Formats: sequence, C-alpha cells, structure tokens
Amino acid sequence: MKPFAFARPATVTEAARLLAAAQGGARAIAGGSDLLAELKEGTAHYDSLISLSAIPALAEVREQDGGLRLGAMLTLAQVESERRLTGPWRILAEAARGVATPEIRNQGTLGGNLCQRPRCLHFRSPWLDCLKKTGSGCPALESEHQHYLSIFGGRGCHAVHASDLAPPLLALGAAVEIATPGDQQVIPLADFLAAPAGDARSENALPVGGILIAVLLPPVPPAWKGVYLKARERTAGDFPLVSVAFGCAGEAGAIRGARLVLGGVAAAPRRCQDAEALMEGQRPTGELAARAARAAFAAATPLPHNGFKLDLGLALVARAIVELTGIKPEANRSN
Repeated sequence: MKPFAFARPATVTEAARLLAAAQGGARAIAGGSDLLAELKEGTAHYDSLISLSAIPALAEVREQDGGLRLGAMLTLAQVESERRLTGPWRILAEAARGVATPEIRNQGTLGGNLCQRPRCLHFRSPWLDCLKKTGSGCPALESEHQHYLSIFGGRGCHAVHASDLAPPLLALGAAVEIATPGDQQVIPLADFLAAPAGDARSENALPVGGILIAVLLPPVPPAWKGVYLKARERTAGDFPLVSVAFGCAGEAGAIRGARLVLGGVAAAPRRCQDAEALMEGQRPTGELAARAARAAFAAATPLPHNGFKLDLGLALVARAIVELTGIKPEANRSN
C-alpha cells in the first residue's frame, strides 16, 4: 500500500473543505471495508483520506417530513436492527441483513454501500488496465470471468453496481443528501446513481468535494410492503449476481403501486417500469408473475459467458412476486 495522509475532521463542513482542496487527490473514508481493499490491491491511490468517523451527526436516525432520515455513517448492522425500519421500510433492514458477513456489517456503512466500487475482477486486478482506471478498453469482454458483469450493455465498461441497499431504496423512492463546502442539496437516489454520461470511471454523481451525508426515506402507504431477494455464488458473505427488490400494495385483490428494481445486472440498479405497468391493477397470479419477469428482462443482451444471469433473474423476479403477493402454488402450475 502506498503512503497517504490521514485527517479526521469534526464537522461535515471541514471534511468537505479538505476534500475540495485536494482537487480529486483525497477520498472520504467511512467504514473502509471497500476503500482499504482498493488501496491494498493497488487499484486506487489517494494522497489523503478524510475520515468521517468523528462526526456523530452522520450516524443519527430521525423522523423527518413523515419519513426517516438515515445518517450515511450508520453501519449496516445498525440499519439491520433499526427499530423504526418496520412496515413498508422493512425491506431495507432485510436487505442489510443479507450483506456480506456480521463482521463486515459491523464495519461497513450505509453511505459506503451505496458508493462502493464495482466487483468486476478485471477492475480489481492491479495487473490489468481498463476504462475505470487509466485504460481505454474493457478486458472483461474477452474473458470467461463475466459473472459480475452487465447483461444490459454498458458504456464501453460492463461492470455492474454491487450495492445490496440501492435496489430496495430505489423501490422506496429514496433520496440522498449531499454536502459540499458551501452548500447542501437533496437529489433523488435514481439521479445520484446515474453516473455522468460518457464517464465510465464514475458510478455516481457525487461532485469533487462532495460527501453523501444522509439517505432520506419518504413516507410510504402503510399497505405497501416489499421483499428483497438475491442470487449469489455462496450462500453467505457474497455479492449479488442478480438481486430483486419488489414492492406493492394489495387493494381489493389487485396489485397497486408496484415497484420492481433489479440489481447486479447493469451499471446502476435498474427500475423495470414496463413490468410495473403490466402488473398495476391486476390480480396476482403465477402467469402474471412470469409475464412481469419476462418484461423486466426484455431488453437484456447477455455477454457470451454470463447468460445464466438472465435465467437467474427471470426466476428471482417471479419468485419475489409470488412470495410478496401470496400466490397459491396451484395458481402457478401452468408455468
């Protein structure tokens, strides 16, 4: 690991000032479970790290405008056990519970999970160059190791967003609060995760000198509920190959307010509005679940060695709909 300076400011304003002054040569560090791995692997280097651990306000949870404001320095273990994440918000706690291992959940943070770098094995290798580092191509396209790559294309890079918490947060309509040296702003999470066009090296819209300080959960109808499922290579401690966040409200036997978000399959979590529209107002059946799954993956274009993710995704979406809506087994026999 190359040497770096380390600062531990006591306020968000001071942290943002230090980051901005470094002009890209510094990085904020939260739990460090991903960033320190990058530094050790040699896939990243910064002249200085700005720790956020001395700013207690960043680990607070409070009610706000009928919803919840979750500090970005909350550990995943705290998100998992937060007593106010009940009812419609329970999907977030369930997703946190499935992240990695207890040791990592005790260290990793909400903000860090959203801002983590891709798990592409080629990006993570110190021996290979690519668009996300200083190169001009994507060596993963010529490799057989494509299980952590997109099945929905890419902008020259086919790495996917690895966050477990992003899909359920998008299903809940969450926003993020960003602090810069002279300002604070709230933007929808969907916009935050939509990296600048043409910039394959970035996974989010965090400006230089900016810090993600909170995640905002809006009020959700009490009847709305959600489920988060993921497929992974190992049953514990692994990143999602495909993940699904699905939520809806049942009204008079019909699906209302459906939200379906895919993770692990594209550069950013992918909301499936065509599938949502197909389900809206419909009585849940096994046939409807299968049709919605096909609609969610209609635009998929798998690479030569990751087509299995399409089959996983189709099964996972249908299963999420069946589980959440309580479709009886006999209603699914035709599929």
